Amino acid sequence: MTVAVADLTKRFRDHLALDSVTLDVRPGEFLALLGPSGSGKTTLLRIIGGLDFPDAGTVSFAGEDVAGRPARDRRVGFVFQNYALFRHMRVADNIAFGLTVKPRSQRPGAMAIAARVDELLALVQLPGLGRRYPAQLSGGQRQRVALARALAVDPAVLLLDEPFGALDAKVRNDLRRWLRGVHAQMGLTSIFVTHDQDEALDLADRVAVMNNGRIEQVDTPDAVYNRPATAFVADFIGNATRFDCRLSDGAVELAGVRLPNTAPPAPDGPGVAFVRPHEFAIASAGTPGLAATVRRVTHTAAMANVEAVLADGRVVDIATATVAVDAGAAITLVPTVVRAYPA
Repeated sequence: MTVAVADLTKRFRDHLALDSVTLDVRPGEFLALLGPSGSGKTTLLRIIGGLDFPDAGTVSFAGEDVAGRPARDRRVGFVFQNYALFRHMRVADNIAFGLTVKPRSQRPGAMAIAARVDELLALVQLPGLGRRYPAQLSGGQRQRVALARALAVDPAVLLLDEPFGALDAKVRNDLRRWLRGVHAQMGLTSIFVTHDQDEALDLADRVAVMNNGRIEQVDTPDAVYNRPATAFVADFIGNATRFDCRLSDGAVELAGVRLPNTAPPAPDGPGVAFVRPHEFAIASAGTPGLAATVRRVTHTAAMANVEAVLADGRVVDIATATVAVDAGAAITLVPTVVRAYPA
């Protein structure tokens, strides 16, 4: 199912949570809403799901405006960070809840509900655990139950709000791969809120990067990482060092080095440039570039991770597979790839 929002605006008193947001989600797509706290991603998700309503703008499912409809009339499934399971109910009853509260004319029979619960327990890899209570499950198992409950009502759209935020790293990594498989198997349209960049880049077909109630860029994980559209995206996604620079004739002048600008075209004038750790070359002292002193060197697999201190006291991370340096050495850092934007 397609999901489209157009010119959504939402205020909470003096705070503008969403500022004319427009976004199209394709059928069967797994889209991540990524951004810092307060960027508006959860507000946008809640409005899409009918848990909140905009001050202006539209929400459409398959071309039909649903902005005024409550959540129960939108065929959406929700999965939250805190699981939101009923502690006094067994796992099977939690999963069946959305079916048992349907109007009598739409409610399946008891045998059909039991069969659906068993089917979903198998899908989320928890067969035979239907008689347990949530407190008897691990955090990862409880989140699987929450997903099964969301799927029980046969949603057209699945909405997930930081679903793995309360889990440890190992469980989180395992569950996100599993979730991607469930999404593909069920043919769902899924929208996933996260502040975890690795999670968004690993899971999503496309990523919408949000900042201060606006969408800065919507693109594939590769594009938002390697071709950020704005300075905010370049700074927010991944690890990069920021420098003041000069933009001139499509090139960047930085620390005596002139390089092509790999960011979108920008007018001549002052700018801000971003260089990732693997986009520095290490040269001997005296070479044109950024003078630095090596502070620390560590090794992971075939890479050397170098911490170097610039003349202004800033610490720069460098990742290299070819140059051996020692702590205390004077070096020059030469950017090999630069993304620069108007200041």
